Amino acid sequence: MLVVVPSMKAYVGQTRSAALLQRLSDLGIGEATQPDEWPPRRNPYFFDNGAFKLWTNGLPFSEERFLRVVERIDTEGPRPDFIVVPDRVADPASLEYSVSWLPRLDGIAPLALVVQDGMAEQSVRRAMGRGFSTLFVGGTLEWKFKTAPDWVRLAHELGAKCHIGRIGTRPRARWAREIGADSVDSCTPLFSESNLTRWLEGLRDEYQASLWGPPPPKAKEHGITRKTKEKT
Repeated sequence: MLVVVPSMKAYVGQTRSAALLQRLSDLGIGEATQPDEWPPRRNPYFFDNGAFKLWTNGLPFSEERFLRVVERIDTEGPRPDFIVVPDRVADPASLEYSVSWLPRLDGIAPLALVVQDGMAEQSVRRAMGRGFSTLFVGGTLEWKFKTAPDWVRLAHELGAKCHIGRIGTRPRARWAREIGADSVDSCTPLFSESNLTRWLEGLRDEYQASLWGPPPPKAKEHGITRKTKEKT
């Protein structure tokens, strides 16, 4: 059996397969649960606000649905590893919008701030100090792979964790490990057995650190070119 590297947590979307649920649990792979999938089918899990999924389908974000689930988390549990605070995909005003949610979510669970294309480090630094414990790297793939090392550095400098979304292939998982991400997620590993196997291989601690440490990531090796596409 493949053993997932303990230093980087990994999550996949929800599945209804009993056999796969057991396999993922045995491997220590968590669940990324969205409002329309509540409650989670296994632990650990994080609660995703679902904004990206709705955006890709041309649908508006439902604050009411999100808050109904948050209320159940608060009163019934289980407590997630973190809640992804509502954000606005591809919107420069997303940072202010996310910060505005803090009074309603404080004390329920650790909170994650999503960063998007064009956000400035100083603005994110100030926002993180308002009560976020995780920095979630969202945004377009090209921007994500260009800036993620800087977001990992900032999160760790602030004593926070850094999560990177849409890391569902072997090259991307290896790359995320190499830059020091604390956790990743994707639904792509659930699409086929081969997807899952390759992704798990990327999560393994398979390289031996040399005298000079692991080699720096290369865009071509890690499948992070402009043409790379992933559904989630």
